[in-house]
Amino acid sequence: MNKKLYNVMNWPEIEGIVYADCKNPMNMLGSHLIKEGNLIQIYRPDAVSVSIKVDTKTYELEKVDESGFFACLVPSRKKKLDYLVTLEDVKGKTITFKDAYSFDLKPKNDEFKNFFAGHEYDANKIFGSKEISIDGVSGTLFTIWAPQVSRVSVVGDFNKWNGKIHQMEEIDDRGIYRLFIPGVCKGDKYLYELKVRGEKEYYKIDPYATEFTKGKENYSVVGSPLKKTAKKLKTKQTTSPRIYELNLLEWSKKSGIKTYAKLAEDIANYLSKLGFDYVNLMPVAEYFNEDTYGYTTIGMFAPTKRFGNPDDFVEFIDILHSKNIGVIIDFNCAYFGTDTRGLHNFNKTNLYGGLSPILEKNETWNVYTYDYYNNCVLSFLYSSFNYWISNFGIDGIRIDSLASMLYLDYGKEPGSWIPNMYGGNENLAAIEFIKNLNKMAAKENVITIAEESSGWIGITKDFDGDNLGFDYVLNKNWTNDYLEFMEQDPLFRKGLYDNLILPMVYNYNERFIQKFSADDLYGTGVSLYALAAGNDAVKKKSDVRLALAYLYLYPGAKMITFGQELGLDLTNPALKWDASDEDIAFIKDLNHFITSNSEVFDQDTKEDGFRWVEDCNSEETILGFARIGKNGQTLTAVFNFTPVERVKYRLHVLEAGKYSMIFNTNEEKYGGDEKLTKEIFKSDKNDENPKELDYIDIDIPGLSMLVFSCEKYTEREIEENRILKEAAVAKKNAEDKVKVAKELATKAKEEAIAALEAQKRAEEAARLALEAKNEAQKKADDAVREAIRIDEETKVLLEELKNKVFKKDTKKATRK
Repeated sequence: MNKKLYNVMNWPEIEGIVYADCKNPMNMLGSHLIKEGNLIQIYRPDAVSVSIKVDTKTYELEKVDESGFFACLVPSRKKKLDYLVTLEDVKGKTITFKDAYSFDLKPKNDEFKNFFAGHEYDANKIFGSKEISIDGVSGTLFTIWAPQVSRVSVVGDFNKWNGKIHQMEEIDDRGIYRLFIPGVCKGDKYLYELKVRGEKEYYKIDPYATEFTKGKENYSVVGSPLKKTAKKLKTKQTTSPRIYELNLLEWSKKSGIKTYAKLAEDIANYLSKLGFDYVNLMPVAEYFNEDTYGYTTIGMFAPTKRFGNPDDFVEFIDILHSKNIGVIIDFNCAYFGTDTRGLHNFNKTNLYGGLSPILEKNETWNVYTYDYYNNCVLSFLYSSFNYWISNFGIDGIRIDSLASMLYLDYGKEPGSWIPNMYGGNENLAAIEFIKNLNKMAAKENVITIAEESSGWIGITKDFDGDNLGFDYVLNKNWTNDYLEFMEQDPLFRKGLYDNLILPMVYNYNERFIQKFSADDLYGTGVSLYALAAGNDAVKKKSDVRLALAYLYLYPGAKMITFGQELGLDLTNPALKWDASDEDIAFIKDLNHFITSNSEVFDQDTKEDGFRWVEDCNSEETILGFARIGKNGQTLTAVFNFTPVERVKYRLHVLEAGKYSMIFNTNEEKYGGDEKLTKEIFKSDKNDENPKELDYIDIDIPGLSMLVFSCEKYTEREIEENRILKEAAVAKKNAEDKVKVAKELATKAKEEAIAALEAQKRAEEAARLALEAKNEAQKKADDAVREAIRIDEETKVLLEELKNKVFKKDTKKATRK
């Protein structure tokens, strides 16, 4: 070895490079001006020989270490030497490139100030991979935050995944590493290779990557700036949005569509036809584990590659916006998964977070909550949120498992968590993060939705105290109560009647979204159809329509998950999901009904916009309420939750007027057996109880909902009704009198007839008695005559006997 070269080499530092255990390789590698000239040092374990070209002169580098460390002295006093490297590898292949260690990587003043302060909203512009040009040389600038490691390298096809070749420079002693690699460009896949002292090297994806490889390879991809950003949607003028929840992967499977653009066209056409305001996309940020439905997000800045690249996702949003469909995405800032190459154990410590909750969504998921006390993690999450909003024009976000953020002990064993500074279990840093996120959203006119199940008070209230400032919170308790009620045999639903009544007690404490979401249904392996009552499809679909109608008429925004609108048993894997016009007629009309009666449903968050009219009939399981608009217009809805038709049911109503049926879930066009009646139902009042509401008498089909609009009586009609009612009362009184008179006349006639009959019977009896008397008299006379005859005969006989005895005695006397 050249002695002069040997004497200027820093062998201990070279050893750090060779063993890839160096934080500042640029102290050694590249060009360094020393008194002997320019020292050029290049470490390429894949090289047999290395030379450089300076201006027109070529210098062969000496291999000073067998591991692949090359060096030479160039007689130049230039502080920044411009040179080109030529390398020959073991296979004889020659490549020429600019040395990655010949570029200045010094950070800008205060470049990381906001990042470490916890309020950097564009950290993705600092970190990640950026295809740029430095001094006319094209390549990619890599920047990563990885404190407490001994070395970070960029690896990829461009260096045969050898972590010794592109060791990164620590440009900030708080753990920020950077390296510009010439020639690496858009589409190149890469990873970071990290080394912690005493541990084996390991790979991690780039937390700030905007693209990943498709499939299960789990590589970051060098992205490029978006060609354009998505157009913003005009503000929707509705306080009761209808939201359709779907999973893009599931939609792709059922439709056979594989690209963002085609998916957007299919979804936009479908939802426009149905009349939804928003689509809520279950996680679209990149994920590897499909068993978690995308909720263990791995790429917080990357739309999933499954359907295209980020520019394709911009087109996806624009297509939906062109159909006036707003886009809400699940923004998973509550937890991350344990994918080997993900955020978990990033630097062999809990850098991004380490508390492991047991999620209510799925107890088997192995996840960790973010560390909201770490300012750098906060900047990471704020920047992710800002990235989706500013680049993709997202109209709203839904935060899943909010409870796991709010509570330090959520789903954790005793002793596995540390109380806050006040001794409580509230995660104070997470609460502050949530508030700031909602403030950011409010400035951008982005709606925020919370999925929260712990009963936290003030989720949708403004930011005073513990209030969090969300626009909406999913009403999980309402859904649980209704589904428990629904799965009962209809004849036993009366036992859970209060499940429908009691949620109104707390309904106006928050701005709720009433929902049948994927979490409620597919997460538990059921569908509305599977829970519905009945032994055949007709009855089951009637019950599904009833459930959807109850959801829609109940106060609050609405959300249903994909497929439920069709009334199909989507738990059946063999079922073909094909939505015909007949299938979607019901949900289409239901959405149109809400839109056409917006002055009523805009009162969703107002207590005076709702009133029960029937909430005490558990025996027949009938429920009724009125929805009241700002202008006083009312709609009265009545629900029959049993298959038994209720005939001439007396339904109370709030207003005196003429009632028209304007919606019937049992119509023929929906699969029922009725037509919408044009009959006018005039309300009446029970005069015996003047405090009681007016009423109409109606027939309610089984498992159905009816809605009635009211045309209030005019003053003239009220007067006419009064006159008619008085006339009716007078007529009734007269009719009652006539009825009484008729009854009396009838009674008198009956009595007269009875008397005549009695007289006839008496006369007959008298006749018979007279005849009997005459007969008796005759018999008496005959008896007298017979007695006289007998007496006379007796006298004769006695006289004869006397004479006979006398003669005998005389004869005796004579003989004597």
